[in-house]
Amino acid sequence: MSEIHLLTAIAQKYAKMTASERIKKIKKLVAKSKANRDFIRKYYPDFYAEAFPSARAAGESWESDRQPALSARPR
Repeated sequence: MSEIHLLTAIAQKYAKMTASERIKKIKKLVAKSKANRDFIRKYYPDFYAEAFPSARAAGESWESDRQPALSARPR
């Protein structure tokens, strides 16, 4: 089996799973080794992003978490 066929077969297998099952399996696989993490990030970035969403990808902004600066000038 060629590398392309193997990658396609893996993608199809994971695509058929429910989102929660896929996330669980991706997290378990990534936790085993750095090589697994790099493999998933390189060949299946969508699955990786689904399992490990960043704050920016989720629509949150670091800017919105900050409090407005208080004015030093008395009123």
